[in-house]
Amino acid sequence: MEFAAQKLEQGKSVFDAALEAASLRLRPILMTSFAFILGVLPLAIAAGPGAAARQSMGTGVLGGMMMATFIAIIFVPVYFTWFVSKKPVRRDEDDDDEEYVSPFLSHKEKTTDEADNSSKS
Repeated sequence: MEFAAQKLEQGKSVFDAALEAASLRLRPILMTSFAFILGVLPLAIAAGPGAAARQSMGTGVLGGMMMATFIAIIFVPVYFTWFVSKKPVRRDEDDDDEEYVSPFLSHKEKTTDEADNSSKS
């Protein structure tokens, strides 16, 4: 989501930001997931004494990681697009300055001047 938020701040549309962020994150997600899945595979195909306990734990972890990978690749960009496009960006009516309001915040971000003044008080 952080990559997509950065693309939004650069002026891209919600769909383009989600698509570009998903394509940037695809390889690292797949590499990490496949490394974990291959590491758990010996548990799922265990044999010998205590194999039933190892197999049940291995298949649960293996299936969970496969589902988490699928969710991370497909559903996270879809939900990002859906939530950001549905959430209205609030601005104060009386405020004349055109500050950027992040769609992820329900309040305006403090500028560096405002942050410095509040820390001095």
